Amino acid sequence: MIKIKIYIMKILKLTPILFSIIANSIFAQSQPDSLIRFSDLRYHSKFEKEAVHNFVFNNSDTFNLFLAIDENMSEDEAEWRKKIYLSIFDDLEQKKIQFKKINKKIKLSYSNVHSRFLKKYNDNDYFPVIFQTGTYNCVSASMLYAMVFDEIKIPYKVKASSNHVYLVANPGSSSIVIETTNPGFENVIFNGEFKQQYVNHLRTSKLISESEYKNKSVEEIFEEKFKEVKDAEFNNLPGFQYYNKALTKLQNNETEEALILSQKAYFFFPDNQVRTLLYTALLFQIEKCNFDKVSDIDYLAQLSRFENTDIDAVIGIFNNIIFHQLQYTDKEAFCDSLYQRLISQISDNKTIEEISFTYNMQMSYRYQNSDKVEKYVAKALDIKGNHHDARIIMENHLRRKLYSITNSDVLLDTINQLENRYDHEIISSILLEHKLRAYLQKASDSYSKKRITEGNKYLLEFEKRCDPPIKNPMLSSLVENTYRTVAVYYFYKGYKSKAKTYVDKGLKYVPNSRLLESAVY
Repeated sequence: MIKIKIYIMKILKLTPILFSIIANSIFAQSQPDSLIRFSDLRYHSKFEKEAVHNFVFNNSDTFNLFLAIDENMSEDEAEWRKKIYLSIFDDLEQKKIQFKKINKKIKLSYSNVHSRFLKKYNDNDYFPVIFQTGTYNCVSASMLYAMVFDEIKIPYKVKASSNHVYLVANPGSSSIVIETTNPGFENVIFNGEFKQQYVNHLRTSKLISESEYKNKSVEEIFEEKFKEVKDAEFNNLPGFQYYNKALTKLQNNETEEALILSQKAYFFFPDNQVRTLLYTALLFQIEKCNFDKVSDIDYLAQLSRFENTDIDAVIGIFNNIIFHQLQYTDKEAFCDSLYQRLISQISDNKTIEEISFTYNMQMSYRYQNSDKVEKYVAKALDIKGNHHDARIIMENHLRRKLYSITNSDVLLDTINQLENRYDHEIISSILLEHKLRAYLQKASDSYSKKRITEGNKYLLEFEKRCDPPIKNPMLSSLVENTYRTVAVYYFYKGYKSKAKTYVDKGLKYVPNSRLLESAVY
């Protein structure tokens, strides 16, 4: 496991994540966002993948999507459950439900669905088991009633609190709360003195408006205010079921499974409470992950999308991942794949820039004694041209590279290529230093071979670019040798005055040089 706990704790601000925080979060509906994209979703079966795709893109396959929470669900398993489900409509048709008034329609459908399917309440069961054992919870029962109501044209709203989901049938002043957790619902649905008294108290205390009192039923007002419920949508129902299973997985320390489920929960219900669970599962999974697969870096990309995430912590985690992988000699391409995949999923330019700098610096440290370093440190300097370590690494690399070139023509060609490639101050000064070296070497070689015109050309190039005096020991030595060579050439040709001129020129660059002073005396 990569050691990233310090960054995880930084993100969590050193506060343990407690499940009670998740359970008590306000269940506020938000607009869909890009925190989890459809392409992020992963599936435990082909059946689930097809069901989710059909639901999202074709607005179909609802029943199969609700069944897909079961990892072992198949087409055959789904088929016999659907036959059982569809049988309720034969019963309701025999009772001529389509001709009933709305309240009777609701009561009749409720009682028939409850008696046929719902036998025992259990918080930890999911939609598929309704058709096996009759075990249900508020989410799975609400899914069932929602599908039935859709089929027999009963209008309804989905309501959700921090720990409960239910339906309100026939929304408005005569609405009825479909409370699936109460097996005695049918006996109390049209009465309830306590609820009436509670609503009266809200009204007299002006905690609800007269408009609310007149336009909503006692049942609806009671449920909304007593449990602070929020409106949800039918399309959110899969998210509730995925959320419940994700929470169970996380409590059992099955973090990867919890994360996969949380992603689907948030995709279908992008809510603050689900976001909290998703964030928690993601942090735990990042801490456990070794990042041995390129796709593992998606965890970090998803973390960066959270609004209040400390980007420095994200960068620190990425830095540790790259450092860990670079301990192995064959991981350069793998690290590049991690980097490219990560930045491809991030839209904020500042974040991309910081991650890119971190990556290129980490690679620069790893390859600073190799020619590979140049492409990495150059990119780092493009982002932060005044970064001390980057400048030192580039300077050391260029000096090593240019010092190794002894042929003056090759040296000048290499310098020209580097000048066209880079525009950094530190690079320019080093390139000038070695360009001056090349001019001096070319001048000295030319005079040694009696190519005087060529030698003078390179000396002139040197003098145009070099301001005396010279402090660089390497250049000082070259100046002494080159100008001495020229002076000696003219001295033995009998041009003593011209020889002394070149000695004087050399002394401007290297004052008090004994080698130059002794050339013509």
